[in-house]
Amino acid sequence: MSRLDTAIGRLDAAMARLDAAVEESTTRGTHDRDILQTELAVLRQTYTLLQSEARLVSDRLDVVIGRMHTVTEGA
Repeated sequence: MSRLDTAIGRLDAAMARLDAAVEESTTRGTHDRDILQTELAVLRQTYTLLQSEARLVSDRLDVVIGRMHTVTEGA
């Protein structure tokens, strides 16, 4: 085998390793992106729920404050 054939063989092997690394990186990146999208969806649902709860608490506080004003005005 000539030095040229050896160099070509090494280049082919290096290219194969590079292709495999790129493929693995792409697959891992897709998996990570899917996980992040799922987590983002859960966080959005939690945010929506917390907003709803905050509105409910705010409304209840308004009612309590209104009652306190009524009681203190009558005293």
